[in-house]
Parts: sequence; structure tokens; C-alpha cells
Amino acid sequence: MTKIQIPYGSRLMDVDIEGKLLDPDPEGSRSKGNAKEQDVIKHALENPIGTKKLSEIVNAKKNGKIIIVVDDHTRDAPTEKMLDALIEDLGEEHREKVTLLVACGTHAPPTEEELKRVLGKHFYQFNVLIHDCDAKDLVYLGTTSRGTPVTLNRNYVKADVKVLTGDITLHYYAGFGGGRKSILPGISSREAIKKNHALLVDDHARTANIENNPVHLDMSEAASFAHPDFIINTVADAAGNLVDAYAGDMNSVFLKGAEVAKDLFCRETGDLFDVLVVSAGGFPKDRNLYQATKAVENCYRAVIPGGKFILVAECREGIGDPYFEDWMNEYASYEDTEDAIRTNFVLGGHKAFYMRKAMKRVRLSIASELSTHILNRWGIEAYNSVWKAVEEEKNIKDNVKMGIVKNGLDTLLVPTIKGR
Repeated sequence: MTKIQIPYGSRLMDVDIEGKLLDPDPEGSRSKGNAKEQDVIKHALENPIGTKKLSEIVNAKKNGKIIIVVDDHTRDAPTEKMLDALIEDLGEEHREKVTLLVACGTHAPPTEEELKRVLGKHFYQFNVLIHDCDAKDLVYLGTTSRGTPVTLNRNYVKADVKVLTGDITLHYYAGFGGGRKSILPGISSREAIKKNHALLVDDHARTANIENNPVHLDMSEAASFAHPDFIINTVADAAGNLVDAYAGDMNSVFLKGAEVAKDLFCRETGDLFDVLVVSAGGFPKDRNLYQATKAVENCYRAVIPGGKFILVAECREGIGDPYFEDWMNEYASYEDTEDAIRTNFVLGGHKAFYMRKAMKRVRLSIASELSTHILNRWGIEAYNSVWKAVEEEKNIKDNVKMGIVKNGLDTLLVPTIKGR
């Protein structure tokens, strides 16, 4: 046996299991190595793609109001460092014009402590607004060609200079996070988000794909209704090391970052596994099951049909979404959830769609702090020990081929054998 450490909540869990490590090779990372993150971010601001420098844009607006959109507490972007560089680039004379807007989409608003973790010292230095997707004063700007009503945060729409921040990583139906996602879903209405996300049943709406992806295309069209003046996005590898930062025009930055992210996060396996042990990546990625299910979607295709998928996710906040829980209770099959998505889309229900889709292929087990009763009712095996889940499988079958992923939210397994 080889002892490995698997992220679980805020700690690393020591596990004695034998298997093939499948996370992208850190040695092959494009990480900037010894370069300071702050220097990498500053370099991006000094060399924007497709726009003038931010300072030039702001100076041309004279006394205009500046809004900077930041990721909420469920993301892992280096927000404080990006804000450090942005504020320095703007200069002291423009500080009083800056407002920070937290892009929550439909997520619950962050607590004060969570905001302090995300923003650091900037929490105390600037006016901080939290987007509410149900606010009465959202501004309608038009409807996309796919029928999504573009209704956005009023403070963003009315700002003279609009800046987006964020990170570009895998997303299981938008292809990649980052760029346009700061607007839709980030600062959009609940109705807009529901309309957009209902497009996920399309076969092109999948992880690491933006070609003919209706979710991505709809997001991009919606963002064009209130195009940002400037964005900065970062890309980090699966170990959390900054790979690079890109700034300037939204579409140009997103496409550049997505190209790099795809190279970083996609791992061709060449094999299918009898058992796959996948950590969501620890806190905050495994804060609840709603977030952690992304790891299942990213990796389950590398398991043989009928094989075992073991998700390792603490889920200290429980299931994380009442609609997700309701749909898992109500719809017991993939076919049922697909019908519900097409006829009565509800945010949160889409997580049940992906869970049931994976469960059609694999036997799903979860090692977590979640209720055993709830998981068993859904047809999921519940464990408080990864080792126990693995040992049970070894008792059933000899010579078990096992794979291990330490950061499932940032690893897309791509089996290359035929007939998968």
C-alpha cells in the first residue's frame, strides 16, 4: 500500500490505497514558477489584449464611476491580489470612484467573514455590494436569440467603467468558467439564469467545450448587451499555482485563458477503471454536495459501466441547495430528470440531472459528513471512510484497477480507448 493524501474539507486525509494518480502532471504545468503572483498579474494589466490599458480607459472617462465585479465565496480566484494590482493601476486619484460588486448568481449571499476571506483588506477600503438575483431594480436590456431575458444589476449597468475579475477553469456545461460568466449568471436575474441554464441538455453543453455550446454562446451574447470595458482573469493549475493572467477585452481574454485551461485540466487516461476515488479538492470546493458534484461530472466517464465511483467531499454545509435535494428525492432516474429539465427547469434541479446521468453508468459512493439516510434513499452508498469503500469493492472483485483524483473540480478525465 502507498499512503497518499487526499483533500477533505480544510485538511488532507491520509489514505492507504493503491491506484493510479490521474491529476494533471504538475511537472508539466505552465506555472510561472518563482515569479510572484503579483508580478504576473501586473504584467497582464500592463499588456492588455484588445483594449487600451485600464488607466487610459478610466482617464478618458474623467469623473466616471468605476465598478469592479468579483467572484463570490464559492470560487477560488486570487481576488485580493487582482484588486491590489487593479487599484494600484488606477491610481489614488480614482480610489473614491470604485465600488466592488460581488457576483453571486443564485448563490446565497456571503457572510461578512466570507467576504473578508475573499476581499482581504479591500473589504474595509471600498463600498461592497452583493448582487441579488431577485432584486426589484434590475435593469432589462433585451433578449438573446435563444430567448434569455438579459436583466442585470443596476449598479453595473449604470457604471461608467465596468471591470470584471475572475478565474478560468473547467465548467461542466458552460465549458469553462470566467469571462462572460461574471455577467451571466454572476450579476443576472434569476429568470435569465434559469433560461440560460436550461440549455444544458444539449450534447454540446459539456465540460471544456465551447464549440457550438449553446450555454456558452448564450452567455456571451448576454454579456454583449452590457460589454465590460476591461477584464482580468487568471488561470491556476490543479495544485492552485498561478499559471498566468490575461487582461483586456472580455472575449479575447476568455478564449486565451480557455485554451490554456484546457491544456492544463484535461487528462487522457487511456484506461477505464473498476474503481475511481475522486476528491472534489477540499474546502471551499467541497463545502456542500451542490458544489462537489462537478467532480463527478468531470470524471465518471473514466469508470467502466457498472464500476464504482467514490466521491470524497466533506460537505460541511450539507446538500447546499433545496431544489437539488427535492429533485433527487422526486426523480429517481436520469430519464425523469431530463424530462423535468426540458419541461420545468429549476435552478438546482440541474445538479440532480447530472447526478442521475452519472448514476446511470456507475455505482456512486460518497465519503462525507452527509446523512447516510438521505444518500441511501437516493441510491448512493454512504461512507465515512474512503478505505472502507475501497475494501468492500476489493472483496467483490480481484485485481481491481483503481484510479485516484485529488482535485476533481479541476480535472477532466478523457478516456481514449474505443467503445467507452
